[in-house]
Amino acid sequence: MDPEEEEEYDSPLEDGMEEEEDEEDQDDADLNSPLPEDMLDEPLGAVGQSRQWMESDEGALDREYESDPEIYSEEEESLTGEEREGGPPITEKQKQTRSEHIRMMALRKHLDQLSEKVLEKEYQVQKCREALKTCREKLEVLEKERDQVYLRIKEEEEKENNASVHRLRAQHGRLLDELTAEETLEKQIIDQLDEAEYTLAKAQVEQGKFLLAGEELRLEEERMQKERTENATQRGRRELLATQQAERRRKTREREHMAAVRERERKHRQAMAAARRSREQANKFLKETLARVRAQDTEDEERSRQQMEHRMRTLLSLKTNITANRENLRAVQARDRAMATEAAVQEEGERQEVLGEGGNPEEVLLRRKRQKQFEREKETFEAQQREKQQEIVARIIREEKQMKHRKTQQPQLWPDARRDRAKRVQGRKRKSRIIQHYTSGSSSVEYSADVEEVAPPKGPQDNKLATVSSDDDFSPYGLTSRDERGDSESDSREGEDDENMAQPEFAGLWDQEHTAYKVPEDHEIPPKPVGGTRMEQQVLQQTLEKHRSGIIRKQVAAGREFKGQPFYSKPDVIHFKDFDVGKTYKKKIQLTNVSYSVNFCRLVGLSEHLKDFIHLVFDPPGQMSAGMSCDMMVTFKPMINEDLEGAVEFLAQTGPFFIPLRCTTKKCDLSVDIETVDFGTQVIGETLKKTITLTNKGALGTKFEFIKVSDAKPRTVTTAETSLGRLTSDMSDRAVSSLSDQEKVHTAESGHKPDIHVTPPDEKALEGDGEGDAGKDGDGGRWDVTREGETTVDFGLGSDFLDVSALDGMKIGQVAMGDIGPFSSVKLEIIFAPTVPGKVDTDFEISFSDPCSDSIFVRGVANAIDVPVWVERQNVDLKICMFDRLYQDSIVVNNRATTALRLRFEVPKELRDHMELLPKTGYIQAQSQFSAQLKFLPRQTLSEDAPKSFDKETGVLEAPMVIRVADQTRPVPFTIQAIVTSSDFEFDRKDIDFGFCSIYESVKTTIKLTNKSILAQPYGFVSLPETVDVQPNDGFGTLLPLETIELDLIFNAKKAKEYSFELTCKSGINRDFKLSCKAVGVHPPLELSQSVIHFAATALIDSSMASLHVVNSHISRNEFTHPVPRIGKGEIAPVGPTSFEFVVPEGAPVNVSPAVGTVLPGKKSHVTVTFSPSLLDADIREEVVRIRTRLREAQLKREEEEAAMAARKSELETRSSDKKGKKADKKGKSPSDSPAKGSKSKGPTPGADKKDPEVEIPSPDAIDPNSDEYAAARAALMRNYRGRFHSYTVPCFVASGECGDPGKLPYNKYNTLYLEIHCPSVRPSLIVISNHGRTMTDFGEVSIGQSVVKSITIQNISDKTQDLKSSILDTSGPFLLLNSLRALQPEATHTLIASFTPHEGRNFYETLEVHTPTSTLGITLQGRGMTPLVSLSVEGVLDMGHALAGEAVTETFKITNTSTLAVDYTVQLDSQSYQKPAAAQGLPEFLQRGEAGRGNLVGTSNNSGMSVFSCTPSVGNIPAGGNQEVTVTFNPDHHSLHYSDGARIVLFGQDEAAVLQLKGRGWDHTMYVEGCDPLDVSVESLEAQQHVEEEEEGPEKLLPMLLTFRYVQTEDKLKPAERVLDIGCIRSLSGAAKKSGEYSVDNLQLATPKGFNVDQPKATMEAGSSKKVVFTWAPPAGHDPSEPVEATVQLVLKGDATERYKVLLRGLVVSG
Repeated sequence: MDPEEEEEYDSPLEDGMEEEEDEEDQDDADLNSPLPEDMLDEPLGAVGQSRQWMESDEGALDREYESDPEIYSEEEESLTGEEREGGPPITEKQKQTRSEHIRMMALRKHLDQLSEKVLEKEYQVQKCREALKTCREKLEVLEKERDQVYLRIKEEEEKENNASVHRLRAQHGRLLDELTAEETLEKQIIDQLDEAEYTLAKAQVEQGKFLLAGEELRLEEERMQKERTENATQRGRRELLATQQAERRRKTREREHMAAVRERERKHRQAMAAARRSREQANKFLKETLARVRAQDTEDEERSRQQMEHRMRTLLSLKTNITANRENLRAVQARDRAMATEAAVQEEGERQEVLGEGGNPEEVLLRRKRQKQFEREKETFEAQQREKQQEIVARIIREEKQMKHRKTQQPQLWPDARRDRAKRVQGRKRKSRIIQHYTSGSSSVEYSADVEEVAPPKGPQDNKLATVSSDDDFSPYGLTSRDERGDSESDSREGEDDENMAQPEFAGLWDQEHTAYKVPEDHEIPPKPVGGTRMEQQVLQQTLEKHRSGIIRKQVAAGREFKGQPFYSKPDVIHFKDFDVGKTYKKKIQLTNVSYSVNFCRLVGLSEHLKDFIHLVFDPPGQMSAGMSCDMMVTFKPMINEDLEGAVEFLAQTGPFFIPLRCTTKKCDLSVDIETVDFGTQVIGETLKKTITLTNKGALGTKFEFIKVSDAKPRTVTTAETSLGRLTSDMSDRAVSSLSDQEKVHTAESGHKPDIHVTPPDEKALEGDGEGDAGKDGDGGRWDVTREGETTVDFGLGSDFLDVSALDGMKIGQVAMGDIGPFSSVKLEIIFAPTVPGKVDTDFEISFSDPCSDSIFVRGVANAIDVPVWVERQNVDLKICMFDRLYQDSIVVNNRATTALRLRFEVPKELRDHMELLPKTGYIQAQSQFSAQLKFLPRQTLSEDAPKSFDKETGVLEAPMVIRVADQTRPVPFTIQAIVTSSDFEFDRKDIDFGFCSIYESVKTTIKLTNKSILAQPYGFVSLPETVDVQPNDGFGTLLPLETIELDLIFNAKKAKEYSFELTCKSGINRDFKLSCKAVGVHPPLELSQSVIHFAATALIDSSMASLHVVNSHISRNEFTHPVPRIGKGEIAPVGPTSFEFVVPEGAPVNVSPAVGTVLPGKKSHVTVTFSPSLLDADIREEVVRIRTRLREAQLKREEEEAAMAARKSELETRSSDKKGKKADKKGKSPSDSPAKGSKSKGPTPGADKKDPEVEIPSPDAIDPNSDEYAAARAALMRNYRGRFHSYTVPCFVASGECGDPGKLPYNKYNTLYLEIHCPSVRPSLIVISNHGRTMTDFGEVSIGQSVVKSITIQNISDKTQDLKSSILDTSGPFLLLNSLRALQPEATHTLIASFTPHEGRNFYETLEVHTPTSTLGITLQGRGMTPLVSLSVEGVLDMGHALAGEAVTETFKITNTSTLAVDYTVQLDSQSYQKPAAAQGLPEFLQRGEAGRGNLVGTSNNSGMSVFSCTPSVGNIPAGGNQEVTVTFNPDHHSLHYSDGARIVLFGQDEAAVLQLKGRGWDHTMYVEGCDPLDVSVESLEAQQHVEEEEEGPEKLLPMLLTFRYVQTEDKLKPAERVLDIGCIRSLSGAAKKSGEYSVDNLQLATPKGFNVDQPKATMEAGSSKKVVFTWAPPAGHDPSEPVEATVQLVLKGDATERYKVLLRGLVVSG
């Protein structure tokens, strides 16, 4: 047993042991059961006899064996003592039974279990001891700590530190508790240790009982292992022997395979030769077919050209006719206009004439008009009456024709005296008569078998045949014209006799006695003739001719009269070909007006005998212009299987015309390809076969019989009668020619051919060959010809008829009879095997069962010769041969003579250098064979030496050879055939230049190798240099005939130098073909650490990275110590920094970083390559087109269903309305009131004419990449992605020196390095299914400080559970992932929730990566933080105007949201701000300078503490682009001109968007004035004002007012200075206040001399109005400019109270 089998043998047992070890309870039970003492005392060899302790377990072991008996099968054979092949026999001691082996295994298992148990118990004891040790150490530590705590307690008690004492006592208590617990644990561990030691001792004792047994078991196992080794050695020897035998068998199979291959090649050569012959034959047929096709094409082109010319002429004539018609129409219109003008002039003249006569012109003219109108109506009525009469006459004629046709078809419905007479029973015997009916335009004959003979007439009518009509004698065409004419003549004669009875036609006619006229009864009156009387027919004919003369007229256009057929029919002839009875055929006929102008077409009818089978549907189109067409439908339903011919008659304006109509039945059209088969000259004893082809071009199949005329078989000839009275017969011409002359004359006179039955003679008489058989029957057989109703006629057939040329050697093949189907062909074979010399001329006949098909005769011609010496192979085919190769064959010559003959082989002179026959002369013995050897060595000059025998183009050689026989003038010819081909190989180029090749790369070029031979040739490139490799198959293979293959030559330079070498290609015949090669090796200054990068399978929208190094190892220019960078033998590259640049191909999903860099000598640069696969944009656009197409098709289908439902609904409604209408008609409506039956079908049914609209496919270029359809298509492609593999080559350009801008590196192209990148892409395991599959989540524009939450749903599209992990987002960024990830089952989904909270106004962009074990899904989060922007309708200051103290004034302004998102606003007043007290601590505004005093906008406050200004609404939301109107209320409680406040627009409670200053002025009275110089400050004093009481007690006080005038003095112009006071009256809300006011300026007389003036010193004002009062000052004459001018006036304001102002006017002169 070898080690492998031993392992296989042991492995099941070990597995079973391991399974048992897992069951601890069962193991403990087995271990605890003690082994018997007898097993311990007895030796191991006696285990099978004395160990009874195993009997209890044997059942379990037996069950184990039964469960898997194969485990012990092989081992049992080795242990049962059987003899081993080639080895010594096994002794009795070494024999073991199966049970002993099982007990050994059980003992080993038990010992192993004991050992494991001892080890386990020792481990438990050791573990308990370590635990006890650890416990005691902890006890010692706790005791030390307890003592220390106790000492510290004493110390703290002495220090009387109660807090520490309590803390230490608590700690001391905890330590005591721990000590108690540890002591308890120590006791438990000691108990466990004792138990473990006891168990260990018990196990050791148990193990000690089996020490001796274990030792014996070990020795026994060693012995068994030794036996296994010996068995393995013997098995190895047997396997070696088997291997040698298998090798011998393999070699035998190889030899058989080679023999089969050679046989297959031989058969292949034969098949090639047969294929070549077939190809030649096919080429010949192909040439003939092509010639026919070209001729047909020429005819078609000529026909098309003629049709095109005809169409052109037709169109030109149409154009000419249209032009002429237009001219005619213009002339007619001009004539009408002229006639109307003339009529108007004439009417005016008549009017004047009547007026001149003194009459009433209106009355006279009206009477004349009515008279003319009456005449026109009369003419119209007469014309209508004539038309109706014509219609009546046409209807009468049609009905008469119908009655005539019915009478013809069913004559038994009308009484006929002649038929009654014919049916009378006569006493004479019946005799066969021939009755012939002649039909119009037909020569068909009708035969009757038995006809009753009438009484023989007397006089000259004895030889005439009586015409008799019976029920069986009727024609399917009805009555003929001749019959009709005869009937009409007889009827007309009878009618004339009835009318012209006043005078006798002949004198003395009335003298004869006659009976009185008796009025006949109704049943006695004969029916009126179907065709009418002669007079009626004449009247009808005259009427029709008169009608036709009014219809038919000549057509003249441009001076030319149209002649010919006015309408062109397409097709020209209505032909129903190969019809079947019972089927219906339809054809559409197109009629085109080919006349010169407008014409019409009316269907007249069709041939009478076609009316039962042809139905015409023709809707007359009315007048048709030239070139216009109309259609006619012809339906043909055949009821009889006969040929029908007729015509469809039409009537046009230029005359009648007709279209031929033809209906033909299925017929046979039989022919043979050759009628004379020439076998040429054939030697006796040889067999030659030739084939003729019988072709049926018709639609009817038939049976055929191919016989030799001399071997003609007798046949029975019968006749049959068709439905139309035609006689069909398949009797041969021989039988017919045997009839007597009298019978022929009788047949010709009567027009009747009798039914003839030809009975053949006895078949045995025809089976005899030669004259002996003919002599037995002198007549040579007789043919009995029997005619029904007649005596039997015997035709004597002489010996000539039965002369069978059995010795001519010509006979028919296997196919002698059979069926030939329609449009098919059959191959018939004629065999020529001559037995006697001479010429042979034999006729063959092909007869058919079809009675309408004549027999076809084929003639066979041959010449048989007798030559004593003949060659066994007339054509010696050497198959395919190569130039300059020797080929041999044998020529076998046979001698049928009884004497020996001398032979001489002759080779043509021009072939003697290429061919030889050995021996040249020899003797052939009588009736034996002679073999000559042919040697053929074709040379390259064969085409020049033998141009007649050798075709250089095809390579075919046909060499005629001759064998001269002594004493024989005629030589024995034979032909040697061969196809000679070349054995050359040809390369597409002779020289190969690999160019410049880097030592780190390989250069590949492709060449084409062509086999010029028509034989397959093996090839191989041998002795290749180490720098070149040829692929495929290392440059070895086989080229098929004339095959061209491409070979890759791979060149890899080893160092920088110039290479020049030759490649040798050997053919199978050891010919060499050379190929010159050259290349230049290049050593670049840089090198890549790796030239090929294999990326792992990367999922879409994921990326993989790889790294490499660009190394600059060029540190020295010493070329003798190491290879240096150079191009060939050129200059060595300089040592120094070298730059590189990677150029990634366009469209490749690869990124190289850095793409440009510089490497110092001896250094390297790290480069990272990233592969990020993605879908192509074109694929996504195509998927969008497919999705749109499917949606569009579904929509169209839905629309069609809706339209169909609507149509059905409307149809149901129409039916219900029709039913209701019918019910209403039944109740009381007349039928005339109800709509027509077909009125409901006037309009088209909804949806009936609806066609499926064409599905519009959008252009892929017009698809928006940001559309949802584009994203959905991208997700669908990712879900169905099948994976791809791409390989990219990235060039790395190298240049010496520092690098510059990318793309401008001054590199040398020969130093270029190449990096090949293999990029496999696979389907991702995770995709985003929300937002149409977009991986970018756009939060849009969000205001600063606001949060937006969006969800992203992902799905696991793989077939495995994916554990998801995500990347960490920027902790200080605005994006936040709000939920955690979990494991995703296949096809499960998970939703990620992300929030966006911008903290500044800019764009934010971040990528969240979701990782799986196989791929990474990148989700792009983007959003934009927006600073909200608003604008106010009021800029800067909102002036509230003037208000009375205690009253309110309102104004509005608008807040417009100019940002792209909604904003929350708050209007905050500075007077209500918590910063107001801090701002009030500063200096007042009038004490500050510059801009510092403009920060505080809060002015005077109300004394009541209430806010002066208020805004409503102060809080709200403004949508994007919207606005909000805010109402501001001004409510002062005392007089002040400095009310002010600041309104601040705060957005989202954080950003201050705008500030608006609110101003207002409060007054105590309704009249106010402003515009003077300020005399007070803007901040009021906090001191209480008591001026009101003082004013009440004292006299009225004047309020001061100052107006300062600054007069600008200029040289050219003097303009007075102006000041404007605004005086107004406030509209009070109180009803008690005065509604109006007035003002006045007093004391102006004092100010006027000083130059002061007022434009309007006094005026009255309405409430709510104001007026501007202009004060002007101009310096008076003599004024000193350096001195100011002052004057005082009094301003009185009267409203609800009177106020007086003392106005101080001060004028100053300033320079301009």
